Amino acid sequence: MRHARLIRILTAVTVSMSTAEFVEVQKLSPTDLRTRFHLPASCDPAVTALTTDPAVNSLTVAVDCRGAGEPAAPEPGQRRGPSRPLKPGP
Repeated sequence: MRHARLIRILTAVTVSMSTAEFVEVQKLSPTDLRTRFHLPASCDPAVTALTTDPAVNSLTVAVDCRGAGEPAAPEPGQRRGPSRPLKPGP
């Protein structure tokens, strides 16, 4: 499972673009996103934008590959199960 997470990190793309360009990117199909950002066919792309200065017409955009069958990240505030099985007491 750790290997899958590593691959996901390595296939992410971060670019800078205008707000108008980001709106157009959001309209693209997953196939078009893979083509535009040269992502592998196994990539299920998700697009996220971040701006630190609303007055600037530039966004940092991350395109993240979410692989099929990969467990979803827990929602904020949810607890994950233990990373290894708990040992029974003596």
